Amino acid sequence: MVGLNISRRLTRFFTWNATRTLLIWIVIAVLSGMTAIVAWQWMVKSAEEVTHTQLVQQELTKWLSATQDLENGQLGYLLTRDASYLKPYQSAKGAVSLIHNNLVRLVGSNVGQIAVIESIHQTIKERLEVLDNNIAALDNGNSVSPMELGGQELGGKIMERLRSQIAAAKQQEQMLYRRELKKFHLQSSWLLAAMLGTLLACAALALVAMIRERQRVAALEVTALTLASANRSLEQRVASRTEELAIERDRAEAERERAEALLRDVTHRIGNTLSLVVGFINLHIRHTTDPKSLKTLIGARDRIHAIASAQRRINVVNDLELVRIDTLIRAVLDDVVEAAGEDRIQLTVDVPPLLASAQVATSLCVLTQEFVVNSFKHAFGETGAGRVDVLLRRKGDSGAELVVEDDGVGIGGGGSVASSADHEGQSQHAEGLGTKIAALLTRQFAGTISYQTMRPGTDKPGTRVIVTLSDLALSDPDQITAPQHEEHSPPV
Repeated sequence: MVGLNISRRLTRFFTWNATRTLLIWIVIAVLSGMTAIVAWQWMVKSAEEVTHTQLVQQELTKWLSATQDLENGQLGYLLTRDASYLKPYQSAKGAVSLIHNNLVRLVGSNVGQIAVIESIHQTIKERLEVLDNNIAALDNGNSVSPMELGGQELGGKIMERLRSQIAAAKQQEQMLYRRELKKFHLQSSWLLAAMLGTLLACAALALVAMIRERQRVAALEVTALTLASANRSLEQRVASRTEELAIERDRAEAERERAEALLRDVTHRIGNTLSLVVGFINLHIRHTTDPKSLKTLIGARDRIHAIASAQRRINVVNDLELVRIDTLIRAVLDDVVEAAGEDRIQLTVDVPPLLASAQVATSLCVLTQEFVVNSFKHAFGETGAGRVDVLLRRKGDSGAELVVEDDGVGIGGGGSVASSADHEGQSQHAEGLGTKIAALLTRQFAGTISYQTMRPGTDKPGTRVIVTLSDLALSDPDQITAPQHEEHSPPV
């Protein structure tokens, strides 16, 4: 116990230290990562701003170049009257409009830059209007020289103003470029610092982890020696206790086998005693001439025989509490068929493997025997043949349903509806001894008995007896813990 306590304390100590170190590393890593991400985003944004200023300057340069192309194309056309010079002029005219659109898109929502661009665009439009007027005048047949058209002085002033505007805009963009480039360098430094901080934190934590690991290994060696001593003591105690448990188990197994043997012997003796009673009743039957007494003795003999057959075949399982009712009912009904000697009648039994207490199983066997013997005696007459089917099914969590069917003459054709003790041709509500016994056994399980004609209007309508047992405690077969060993004794 001392070794185990020491082991638990050391385990909790090192677990807490390892957890705390891991949490610190996670916090540092998260903070460093967040700083690196923010710095990276700032750097990317600065790089985009730098690129943006360069693109704006390039577009301004192309804008001025396109305006000069307009000048050159117009001048060449005026000097040579060659229409081929109008193609560069028209191309430069389209490029001026395209560059204006690109600049508007680049500056976006910057109001100051938008104002500058629109001012330059207005100046270009003025110059373009002068150039278009010169070309139109020439196209109208005016043969004077271009210098005499009166537009060159105005065009020169416009071009000077345009160059000044573009130069001022480029200078402003150059200032923005230097500022954004400085910001980019600063944020790059922050990113580098964040990365270096992360690396240093990881290195420090690795060093701490290595020191902790060495301490843990040293403590584990001490713990291992303590546990080895404790384990040797525990193994000795376990070996001693195991030997004691083995002795007790053998003793309990022997007592169980003795109890099972005693119980089997008792049930067998009860069955044999009841068989002896059946033999005495058979002697009385042979010396009885009164029909009423004879029928009463035969009914008593059949019922005692059913109980005796069940007792001889009871084999308890699951701590001497439960019996298999499927094999028990089949064995009892086999005895009934053998005792009746009715080869002309076929009996089928469909009972699932279920468990019940010995008393419940015996009562269920007697109840089933009542209806089966009744069908044997009254459903087929003296010489008729047929079949009798017995079915048992679970119904709900705490109930069952017993069904006995025959393909005989039916209720209205001389078949009985209660039990083997009733007279041939009795109605459904007759109250013979068999009816009372069946009703008494059914009431033990809060049940009811109902009768049905299976095929009305035919020569052999048959009879179906449905016994609903609402309070019949049955268990699943997986509760069986002991093997089945049926004992067969010859029927009396």
